[in-house]
Amino acid sequence: MKKFLMALLFAPLTVLASGGAHLDHWPGAVGDKAALQNGAKLFVNYCLNCHGASSLRYNKLTEIGLTEQQIKDNLMFTTDKIGEQMRVAARTDEQKLWFGAALLI
Repeated sequence: MKKFLMALLFAPLTVLASGGAHLDHWPGAVGDKAALQNGAKLFVNYCLNCHGASSLRYNKLTEIGLTEQQIKDNLMFTTDKIGEQMRVAARTDEQKLWFGAALLI
């Protein structure tokens, strides 16, 4: 276990010493509000069922150009409030039954 932890500690240094890792260029732009809004819609509709974003609150989606009314109408469940964290829709006991473990990422 000790050797594994040491390897894990020095792995990033090995990559840096070898000249770094090659990263592919992303053709998009971080400021592309339409793409960010579409990504938020896809995440809420398909990913939020199992994977939470508990460090993100619904009202932070206003930073990508959505209004609070758009968030309430399109991205939230009826019981959620605009300042709440984006939590997993499935209960932990259901996740353990379906997947073998809770996916609270």
